[in-house]
Amino acid sequence: KRKGEMNMNTGNNGYQYVEEPIKKKQQMPPLVRRIADDYRFFGGLSAAYGAVFAFCLYKNLHGITFPLCIAATIGFAYVFMKKIEFRLQKGSGFYIAGMILLGISTAYTSSFFFHFFNMAGIILLFFVFMIHQFYNDYEWNLPGYLKRMLILLGTTIECIPYPIMHGTAYFSKDKSGKNRTAAAIGIGAAAAAGMLCIILPLLLKSDLMFSKIFGDILKYINFGTIIGVSVTFATGTFLSYSFFAALCRHNFPEGNTRRMKYYHPLVGITFTGIISLVYVMYCMVQIIYLFGRIRIGLPEGVTYAQYARGGFWELLFVSIINFVMVLVCMYLFYDNILLKTILTVISGCTFIMIISAAYRMKLYVAAYHLTFLRILVLWFLAVLALIMGGVIASMYKKSFPLFKYIMAAVSVTYILFAFSRPDVIAIRYNMEHAQIKKAEDITYFLYKGSVDAAPEILKINIYEYDDSEYLKKQIYSYYERISTDYEDVFFRKANYSEIRAKMAADEYLGK
Repeated sequence: KRKGEMNMNTGNNGYQYVEEPIKKKQQMPPLVRRIADDYRFFGGLSAAYGAVFAFCLYKNLHGITFPLCIAATIGFAYVFMKKIEFRLQKGSGFYIAGMILLGISTAYTSSFFFHFFNMAGIILLFFVFMIHQFYNDYEWNLPGYLKRMLILLGTTIECIPYPIMHGTAYFSKDKSGKNRTAAAIGIGAAAAAGMLCIILPLLLKSDLMFSKIFGDILKYINFGTIIGVSVTFATGTFLSYSFFAALCRHNFPEGNTRRMKYYHPLVGITFTGIISLVYVMYCMVQIIYLFGRIRIGLPEGVTYAQYARGGFWELLFVSIINFVMVLVCMYLFYDNILLKTILTVISGCTFIMIISAAYRMKLYVAAYHLTFLRILVLWFLAVLALIMGGVIASMYKKSFPLFKYIMAAVSVTYILFAFSRPDVIAIRYNMEHAQIKKAEDITYFLYKGSVDAAPEILKINIYEYDDSEYLKKQIYSYYERISTDYEDVFFRKANYSEIRAKMAADEYLGK
């Protein structure tokens, strides 16, 4: 081929492969060029977001400013899209509402579990929300959506240097030199400030006279806070700019293209057929012995209660394996009615296993009371049942939006779960249903639960429990710790659950 031409070959699978010229200069995508050329606006917008990000989230990932940061993130995304002449797409309200509700939930509870997964859920919803704005995602299947999300994540990491690269290119084009001078001074001042935060504390400790002269001035400066706020500001600024630059690169493959070939369905039929026979026999045992409460034939020395309470975790893991197995078989093998039938049987058996696991957990709770983890697994079983229903629907209807269905099912049920404050539900249930009240039932919430339960513990009559004196000491230590730890939970760090816990602690301690 001549220099400058592109070599196009068609492979055996019908795809076209394009070989770019070796020395051809890679051009910047049009939208990326647009934000680079208008760096004053987009760089300033990212810096403004970085300031809001630092104010809301510095050492404060579950205060009242957290949902404000989520609202600000959505607002900045809207301003960015409006500037590049994009508009909100149909269906965006679901993602926006989900993110805001998760943000509010974070400030509503003190549970680390919800703080972590709320953050993960917000990031996931924001990714899908922005992909929905920039791409036609209506026909994407589940693997296609997951692949594109990974591409966006990788592209965002690749674009992290863009704020500096675009800023340098923008200010270097200024012929008057004013912007260039101001940028140089700003960069130099920022670099000097960063270095002084490291150097000055060392100099103060190295010389007594220097420390005496400058100590009175510098003692009011908290270098750790300055460094922390600066890093948080830079994180918000760089992530916002690089994320939108990644979206503007438009590097997603079009349609539901796949590189992997389909395999002969006979492999899948044989594989799933053998497994489905085992599952059918297992489910018959569940129906006869577990649900039918038949005790005949149980091993000697094993009561029905012992039989029914065991095997929960094993069934949970098998149900998850079944979900993955059905999805993989749908993706790997050619469409075949017999394979669909077998996968439907496996899905039906999975429903029976889910019901069996939930029933076993119900019996376990009746015997050993309720905890956060037990509520969590019951919620997960309900969500898994909803997801399996969507998988069956997608088997018989190719246009079924499985990814969006799973997103909706998990988001809605998780938001309801996040607002339910399971620790409060658990301790109320245990207080009402415990026939023999043991101190260990309360101390579990003192050391392993969140402070969501603190107002409920205040209602306990400790003299109804065994070892009441020991329990009284533990509760006193619990409230004393809360009173100390949550002394400054107001203003920026205000959290509904922590404020209520602090009020309960002060009431108990007589403050």
